[in-house]
Amino acid sequence: MNFETDGERFPGYDIVLKQRGRGRWKWAVCGAGGEALMSGSECSRAAARYRAERALFLLLCANASRATSAAGRHTDGL
Repeated sequence: MNFETDGERFPGYDIVLKQRGRGRWKWAVCGAGGEALMSGSECSRAAARYRAERALFLLLCANASRATSAAGRHTDGL
């Protein structure tokens, strides 16, 4: 039997927004350990938040796709 905790099955991610200088915002998507997985900068806070949430969505999609293929659910050739 394989006993996994929720932290192992569902990794946690955080979005960090920081203002850097005048009219510049840096964003980052960080893993549970605090390391930046994706990052960038934008000219407005709204744009930085949008890009960070978009990056998080793409990261979650990639993880779900990887988990599905690793579980062997596509054995029927689809």
